[in-house]
Amino acid sequence: MNKRKSICVLGNCVAHRLQNMLAANAALREHHALVYMPMIHERARLPNGKSELERMAQIALSCDCILTQQLFNFGPCNTRELRAGLSSGQTLLTFSAPDFGGYFPDVCRLSGKTRLRFNPVLDWDSRIFFACFVKGVSIFEVEQIYLTHPMFGQKAMLTNAATSLERYAKREQGVDIPTGAYVARHYTARRLFYSDMHPADEVLALLRNRVLEALNLPPLPESAPLEVESFGFNRWPVITRAQRPFRFPGQEYFLLANVRHSIEDVAMSYYSFYDFHPHVVEANLPLAEGVL
Repeated sequence: MNKRKSICVLGNCVAHRLQNMLAANAALREHHALVYMPMIHERARLPNGKSELERMAQIALSCDCILTQQLFNFGPCNTRELRAGLSSGQTLLTFSAPDFGGYFPDVCRLSGKTRLRFNPVLDWDSRIFFACFVKGVSIFEVEQIYLTHPMFGQKAMLTNAATSLERYAKREQGVDIPTGAYVARHYTARRLFYSDMHPADEVLALLRNRVLEALNLPPLPESAPLEVESFGFNRWPVITRAQRPFRFPGQEYFLLANVRHSIEDVAMSYYSFYDFHPHVVEANLPLAEGVL
């Protein structure tokens, strides 16, 4: 009986779900011994993050096959560093890090979120909410401003989607197992992302099958369950109306931890966060310019 080859998966939360999908695959388990790895960004944030990354790199380089997203800011776990450390007979395959902001023109990430009195609503923010707060807009006016904002007009949405797809394609240059071309073909017909870095189940299933094919294993039927937790528990709104470029139902509310919340309620939570963290507001004032 042939010895199973060891394999590991490196990357962020998408990589973590890919790892779990592979672990549930009988054909893969027959040929490979999966070495479990934590999400790399969580380890990097630890006080001993440098030594954690060194340990992860050592484990990865002890495996017969390394599956990794393109990594650039993680020291010894960077893709270039790992590739340089490969021995004869080892393989390294890079896979897509799905990231598509085409549905979410208002999403941004505020800097300076340190010394916090409490955690923000989500890891990302809305430029519209932030600008409304900075400009002193009443919380009761925010939802109407949001739903009718020019960012969600047809021309603006198409421009934003095209820019997002261009970034997607650039990030995937040289990647062995991509997903960007698929997203470009289907993003108007079906919602393929719940937030810009959290793909829908269809994209996760695509990534799973393409990885299996790259490992010379049979892909699963499209109807096969993911057998992992979907990213769908947190969903950012997607404003689709008759004049918009999308052909799937709109979602004019937030879904947080699988609970539906109105835009006004979520905006109020952001307002509260900004009220209690004026240093975050001050550090990001340029993001509010030109929004309203």
